Amino acid sequence: MSRLAHDEDYPRMRSTVAQALGLMMMMNVPATLGLIALASPIIALIFEHGSFTAEDTAATAAALRWYAIGLLGYSVVRIASPTFYALGKARIPVTVSVVSVFINVALNLSLVRVMGYRGLALGTSLAALINAATQLVLLRRAIGGIEGRRVTVTFLKVMTASLTMAAAAWATDLWLMGVLPGETFALQAARVAAAILVALGVLAGASWLLRVREFEEAREMVVGRFRRIMR
Repeated sequence: MSRLAHDEDYPRMRSTVAQALGLMMMMNVPATLGLIALASPIIALIFEHGSFTAEDTAATAAALRWYAIGLLGYSVVRIASPTFYALGKARIPVTVSVVSVFINVALNLSLVRVMGYRGLALGTSLAALINAATQLVLLRRAIGGIEGRRVTVTFLKVMTASLTMAAAAWATDLWLMGVLPGETFALQAARVAAAILVALGVLAGASWLLRVREFEEAREMVVGRFRRIMR
């Protein structure tokens, strides 16, 4: 991005930002909805041992679901901010982030009175989304667009595939609770692993049917990273 900014190659900058946003959505939208669908079994598997009770699992899972909403916002900022830095406009993301901190505090103070600790999680997520949306609007002005139609179409396709995936994950976990009841670590791990595998399969199938090209790019990135680790 720094090289493209130096050459004032704004068409390629717009294309690069759009590609980055597409790949990010392909990774993070399914992650967000997957965490929301499987929050309880994942938390139970990791923490519900010893003095950590089922009530603690329910409370922690609730916080996780509200925090997960902000995952997309955090990731957008990680794309937009470095682009501003490459353009020599570091003041923009810094200013927006500082304002977002005050918005976060205001939201937390307001929502905690209505939702308790869940309000803290939701307020933090909303502030992240506001930060991301503001930076995207300003970045669009700075580089003359971000290929909005391409990004929007990708988002809608990914969201459709991810909702299908989340429904499959939730249904699989519910079905397995009846087929493989029990709270031992082995049974919990088996149910979570099976639900995640089914979810990934459904996501792959839905992405193929919807022709989400970012899915194949993301898959190659993940597989390539694992191959490097295994070496």
